[in-house]
Amino acid sequence: MMLPGAVHSGSHFSNELVRELTDEEFRHEYMMDKVRSYIAFQIRALREQRRWNQGDLAKASGKTQSVISRLEDPDYGKLSLQSCLEIAIAYDLPLLVQFVEWDDWLARMSNMSPSALRKRGFDANRLFEIRQRMDRSAATAYDAQRGSATLRQLGLSASVETSAAANANTISQRPALSGRGLLGSGAAAGAAA
Repeated sequence: MMLPGAVHSGSHFSNELVRELTDEEFRHEYMMDKVRSYIAFQIRALREQRRWNQGDLAKASGKTQSVISRLEDPDYGKLSLQSCLEIAIAYDLPLLVQFVEWDDWLARMSNMSPSALRKRGFDANRLFEIRQRMDRSAATAYDAQRGSATLRQLGLSASVETSAAANANTISQRPALSGRGLLGSGAAAGAAA
C-alpha cells in the first residue's frame, strides 16, 4: 500500500517537489516558469530541427528576428496565444492549449531536451496509415467481441471462451489446407460435410 503523497518509482517528480508545491505562491511561480521555458525551448528545438535560423522562422511566421529571439528566451514573459498560433502555422503544427491535472502536467514538463520537443509537420500519408491501423484494430476487436458473444450464446464456459480467443490468432496464422491436406481428397472433404 502506498502512503498518501508518496511517489512511486519512475515518476516524473519527487516527494521534495510535491512538498514545495504545497506552497501556493511557489506552485504558481513554478508553473508559469516551466510553461514559459517549455514553449521557448520548443520553439527553438523545432526551428533547429528544420535547420532554420531565427530569420527563417521570422519570415515564415511574419515576425521579425528580434521577436523570434524574445520568444526563444524563457525569461520573456509576454508571450501571447496569437504568437503561439502564428509559430504553430509556421511549423505546420497544431497547437494544443489545455488545462490538465498536476500529475499529467509534471509528466509533460519533465523532459525539455531538444529531441523530446521536436515534432513532425503535417503528413497526410502518415495520418491515413494511422487511421487504417485504427480501423483494422477496431475490426479485430469487433470480431473478437462478436465471437465471444457467440460462444456465450452456445453456453460455453468463460474458460473455453478465453481459450478460443487465445487460439484464434494461432489458427489465423496457419497455412490454408487444400488438396491433400488433413481433409484428404475433395471426395473425403465432401463426405465429411
